[in-house]
Amino acid sequence: MSSVQFNIEYKTKIKVGFIGCGGHAYRNVYPTFDYAPVDLVAVCDLMPDRAEAYRARFGAQRAYTDHKEMLRKEKLDAVFVVLNFDRNGHPLYPKIVPDILEAGLPVWMEKPLAYTAEEGERLLELEARSGQIVQVANKRYFFPAYVKAKQIINRDAFGQPVSVAAQYPLTLSPFQEQLGTRTGLDYFMDICHPMSGIHLLMGDVKEMLFSEHQPSGNTHTIFKFKSGAVGSLHLTATHSTAAPLERTEVVGQSQSVMVDNGMRLIYYKGAKGSGEYGKAQNFIGDDPVDGPVIWEPEFSLGQLYNKNLFLQGMVQSVNQFAHAVIRGEKIEKSTLADAVHMTKIFDAYKKQADQWIAIS
Repeated sequence: MSSVQFNIEYKTKIKVGFIGCGGHAYRNVYPTFDYAPVDLVAVCDLMPDRAEAYRARFGAQRAYTDHKEMLRKEKLDAVFVVLNFDRNGHPLYPKIVPDILEAGLPVWMEKPLAYTAEEGERLLELEARSGQIVQVANKRYFFPAYVKAKQIINRDAFGQPVSVAAQYPLTLSPFQEQLGTRTGLDYFMDICHPMSGIHLLMGDVKEMLFSEHQPSGNTHTIFKFKSGAVGSLHLTATHSTAAPLERTEVVGQSQSVMVDNGMRLIYYKGAKGSGEYGKAQNFIGDDPVDGPVIWEPEFSLGQLYNKNLFLQGMVQSVNQFAHAVIRGEKIEKSTLADAVHMTKIFDAYKKQADQWIAIS
């Protein structure tokens, strides 16, 4: 794996505009440009003071309060979009991204994509017509631990992945009979976090069934994947905040791999010591080299891999997009189509529990 290049080391960069000057963008997106071939030309926010503050802080040339004006006046290669929700708790991207695609520019946008899969499918149609690329920043496609887990799963020795079990803290609001749906789901759109990790490792979901506990909002889901594999997702709304946030384990043929808390990777292979049941004397395998392998970061060195921007894959996400724009190529993962698949799963959770739901 090659070393990271700093922004100042790149000879070729893309000129970008950035729509959105909020706290998440400040912490997790603008700083990634230090490690990517990105030249920030202009920023845009509805609040002029904030737009000007971000322009000065991150070195842009101009600040705008109207994204259409920015698209019209600036000569850009791509646009980054990081927005909040409207008053109904729906993502604003379906209202803004079409303007960028119609201007003939590729888009890097934050998740969640949309409140309904129908909105996402309209964006897919527009992406196809425009000939541009849209990358939706579901960051688990780029978590180092998930990326390495995927490489392990693809090894012949691992065999075909047959099942997955995952856990993540989310609260599912109650189904409202009079409305025929659920409300208050703006935070539940974070289902794209565990599901993007599962999707990277296991592929598309074919159908799902979930059962819920109310009023806690704890939920257990069973998945059937198009590959034939099965899986489960435990949404632990009431778990201790002192506990690890998440866990995902994939089981193959006599091997398994686990991503613990998003950053600790455990590869279970080999076997315990030989001997018949009840008489085996050693829990360590006869060949200790062929045993479990554990990777986790250390935080005592000033390495980039210890930075949150790298542990959560934000720099890797931005670099995939920037290099694709430079080369005129399609992106490999975290695509708009991937995000639409996540949104279809979100749509399924709006329905009544305890029924099989097809993910078309």
